[in-house]
Amino acid sequence: MRALIPSRHRRPDRRSVLLGATGLLAVGAVPWARADENGARQFIQDVGDRTVAALRRAGSSDRQRLDELVDLLNTATDLDLVGRLVLGQYWRTATEAQRTEYTRLFKELEVKRMADRLNTYGGETFEITTAKPVDQRDTVVATRIFRPGSGGQPIAVDWRVRQLEGRYSIIDIVAEGVSMVVTQRSEVASVVSQKGMDGLIQTMRERLEGRA
Repeated sequence: MRALIPSRHRRPDRRSVLLGATGLLAVGAVPWARADENGARQFIQDVGDRTVAALRRAGSSDRQRLDELVDLLNTATDLDLVGRLVLGQYWRTATEAQRTEYTRLFKELEVKRMADRLNTYGGETFEITTAKPVDQRDTVVATRIFRPGSGGQPIAVDWRVRQLEGRYSIIDIVAEGVSMVVTQRSEVASVVSQKGMDGLIQTMRERLEGRA
């Protein structure tokens, strides 16, 4: 998921379109059931396979590929809750109007991010290495992402998956040791502490318009 504000520390954002297209976060009510590593593993496999298939589909226009990726985003996540997670403590103090506008901009930025990155796909592939429950509700699925022609080592990416009433959602992505949830929350908090909630919303508008 692309950071909402400019940052010197957005390493995961530059690495792979697979991270961008499937960098999805979701939170929700927590059922008390043992984490199912096999189900979580299959979920990540399916999301990755669908992402690669959409990016590789011969004869598809950028608009068609984007529509397919947006559909994947909407079916695999709840962006209303994603935005609330990233905003953290400031959600409680924001007005209803601020929450509504922030959530709208958050969703539009996600779509813009995918549109901006469609042409950067360079044939990346991935493989799952392990899937381990970390508590009663979450599983960490470890993957390696390969970049053809890069000459470098594969990127290690861990996906924290939560089972929510029979379905799975990604609640964090840790790429090369960097948590995308923690990074975005820190950046958002920095803006809000300096400019207030309205300042954050204005920064998001500028990012959406390409002015930041």
